[in-house]
Amino acid sequence: MIDPAITRLSELIDLWFNAHGKTLKDGKYRCARMIAISERMGNPKLEAFTAQVFSDYRAVRLTEVKPATVNHELRYLRALFNEMDRLGFYEADNPLRKMRQFREAEREMGFLTKEQIPILLEACTDSQNPHLTTVVKICLATGSRFGEAEYLPRTGLMNTKQPALRFADTKNGRGRTVPISESLMMEIKAVSKAHTEKRLFDNCRTAFRKAAERSKIQFPEGQMTHILRHTFASHFMMNGGDILTLQKVLGHSDLKMTMRYSHLSPDYLNQVLELNPLANCLVPACAEVSPIFSGLTFKSNKIVNR
Repeated sequence: MIDPAITRLSELIDLWFNAHGKTLKDGKYRCARMIAISERMGNPKLEAFTAQVFSDYRAVRLTEVKPATVNHELRYLRALFNEMDRLGFYEADNPLRKMRQFREAEREMGFLTKEQIPILLEACTDSQNPHLTTVVKICLATGSRFGEAEYLPRTGLMNTKQPALRFADTKNGRGRTVPISESLMMEIKAVSKAHTEKRLFDNCRTAFRKAAERSKIQFPEGQMTHILRHTFASHFMMNGGDILTLQKVLGHSDLKMTMRYSHLSPDYLNQVLELNPLANCLVPACAEVSPIFSGLTFKSNKIVNR
């Protein structure tokens, strides 16, 4: 049973954080986001919080942000009530259970071309941050998120016969190991040698933004650092990589996420050319069996009226 003293949405959010949220990797962030949402709605009483209340908030919010952001907020609050119900702290129906998310336009995933990669790396070497270039190389070589490379601990260096990096602190909490070249491993050790922290590198995000500006490369909106991950995945598939291997390397729990890159596979493109219904069908032969060609004859592979 919920504590009778808890009557407001913000109080339920605090209870959620103490009972469950603090165990999540992004728990503090979610809590702060939900508190901000609650304040924007006037911190409603739980008994008065309905789908209509959130719908009114959402209508105003859509004038400020994109549908994807509002959908995230809906998922956060819906998960809040679901978890409180599972823990026995909230017994009423989830007020947002039947509320639908907005349709989101599929965001185009940009990636760097072979010509752009050295341009960006050169801009990174001009940075005053001694770790930036190596962090960017890690992202391009392993498909890691920028934060995973930036916060890589010394324990993440796998000094095995085949050098590898172990990413343990990941977005979904599932660790993964990705092989790297010996030259990159040597560079990582050399660059981080004087660093006394458990982390291998200093913060590099601001330095990367400045390097990106110096490179004059046009980055897709909202993909300033994530374009490195997209670049790895895109080139992996264009070079003939396997989609299931890519899923493991990127750490996607759902193959649908990885399938966004499948269209870049040369096998995919070749199959479109080779397996479409016209690929192995000579036009004259098709005309004999297809009524759409009735009344036509063929001369020198050209269709003409009879």
